[in-house]
Amino acid sequence: MYKFITSILVVSLLVVGAAGCSNDDGKTKKDNQNATQQKELNIKQNKELTKKVKDEKGVLDGQVYEQDNMAYGTLILDKKVSEKDAKKLAEKYAEELKDEYKGKKVNVQAVRNGKNVANITKE
Repeated sequence: MYKFITSILVVSLLVVGAAGCSNDDGKTKKDNQNATQQKELNIKQNKELTKKVKDEKGVLDGQVYEQDNMAYGTLILDKKVSEKDAKKLAEKYAEELKDEYKGKKVNVQAVRNGKNVANITKE
């Protein structure tokens, strides 16, 4: 009986120890899925312009990328950014993308508080 209880205890400790040592919170798997999805959709992020967008005052998040024959800019704005400033910022990046991606159609969208406040397309 003593061997049986000891065996159960050892197995339990091994299972708990193995589970506790794992530091994979699913992030690696999620990152790999995102990269795969982007590749399948033929999306190529412009890291330099994405960083520039994110560094703008009033921008919480954003991204610049190209897909097929279009260049896109997305701006997620702080709720304190006025509609006028949101449109100016979107226009600024639409012009910048047009210069960067010559010959491609450009679309820049600015979202504030869950609502699209600017949607600029340039042929």
